[in-house]
Amino acid sequence: MESDDECELDSTWEEEGENKTPKKKNYKMRSRSRSRSRNRSAANDMQCFRHSCRNLDDDEDDDDDEDDEDKPGKGRFYNLEFYHGQLNSSPDDVHIDEFHQKWKGQYHWLEDCHSYIQWLFPIQERGVNWDAHVLTKKEIKVFRKDEEAKRKLVKSYKLMLDFYGIRLVNESTGEVDRAPNWKDRFWNLNRHSHNNLRITRILKCLGTVGLQHYQAPLVKFFLHETLEEEQLQRMKQSVLDYFMFAVLDKSERQELVRFAFKHFKPQEQFVWGPKKFLSGEVDSKNEENKDNNTAEHKQQRETDKMTNEVNKIDDNNHVRSIDNEINKENDQQAEDVQTVEPGSGKDNKDEHDSDDNSQGRSGDNSEDNDVKKNQGLSEVNKENDQQAEDVQTVETGSGKDNKDEHDSDDNSQCRSGDNSEDNDVKKNQGLSVNDESGEAHSEN
Repeated sequence: MESDDECELDSTWEEEGENKTPKKKNYKMRSRSRSRSRNRSAANDMQCFRHSCRNLDDDEDDDDDEDDEDKPGKGRFYNLEFYHGQLNSSPDDVHIDEFHQKWKGQYHWLEDCHSYIQWLFPIQERGVNWDAHVLTKKEIKVFRKDEEAKRKLVKSYKLMLDFYGIRLVNESTGEVDRAPNWKDRFWNLNRHSHNNLRITRILKCLGTVGLQHYQAPLVKFFLHETLEEEQLQRMKQSVLDYFMFAVLDKSERQELVRFAFKHFKPQEQFVWGPKKFLSGEVDSKNEENKDNNTAEHKQQRETDKMTNEVNKIDDNNHVRSIDNEINKENDQQAEDVQTVEPGSGKDNKDEHDSDDNSQGRSGDNSEDNDVKKNQGLSEVNKENDQQAEDVQTVETGSGKDNKDEHDSDDNSQCRSGDNSEDNDVKKNQGLSVNDESGEAHSEN
């Protein structure tokens, strides 16, 4: 059973040949309990339009339209005559250049008049102005090759874009954007819904006369404004039912439906494409992006791994370099320590030699003291001997009186006593020096 969100009037998702008629599906009408359903009339209208634009450039499909076959002037290209300035609009009697020069910015004229749009944007369908002429197959073929006519039709397109608060950014790509007066013009669009019909006609005309590259950018602009920016809410239904499916290029139309599904809320009420397929596509896109991200991440991880390895090698080299420097410094310090230790031994040896010399000197001093002591005793003995000799000489001398002898003896005795005392002091001093020298030697 076909999914209930598929419609036999929409061939957007079918793989069909250029001349193939879409296969009819068993369209299942939605129950009244459904909150939203596809506008079947709109789907039928847009499918008929797309089919009418097939093979427009083929010479074999050069049939005459039946609408004007009984009228005078059959075979005239009224719309081309109008765009070449050879025919004024009817019933307003306005020249094409006057439209472009005098009607631009006259928003009340453009809003209130309903007979000019059929002349500015002719299609293969009749409108409310029965004085206007539909495009025939032959005229379409000529129009699509007439650069002057298409150039003027683009001027008409800019005229209406300005009326809607939109500006054409790039004629080559068809890119459009908000105009400076967009707020005021959007308000007018929301208020007067008949402009939705005009925009549908404009989109059909652009696709018919060979300017279809302007279709998708304009539709995407309205999808963005209604679904993302939440502007023009009274236009949203027409954007989804009509504008999207006026785009002749199937791939561009599919992209628009995907964009609409992505931004439509709630998604479970989206009826302009097969949700299961769109959901799967979204998941597939996510998986594809995930796979791409995974591949990119894998490559990035490999790159990071290589980078980390290089950094690790650099870090190891750096660490080894630091270790080598530290080891070098340690070796140098060790060499310095070894150099200092032999010097210390020498110093210790010198100190030991000094101590030995000190001990030697101390011993020498002791010996010197002993010699000095002996010399002191010898001198004392020598003086005593000398004194004895003097006494003997005095006793045996002649011509001396007793008093003098007695005085001399007394003096000699006194001097002898003094000398004896001096000798005792010197002897004691010599012994004291020897004792101090012995104590110093003991401490050393």
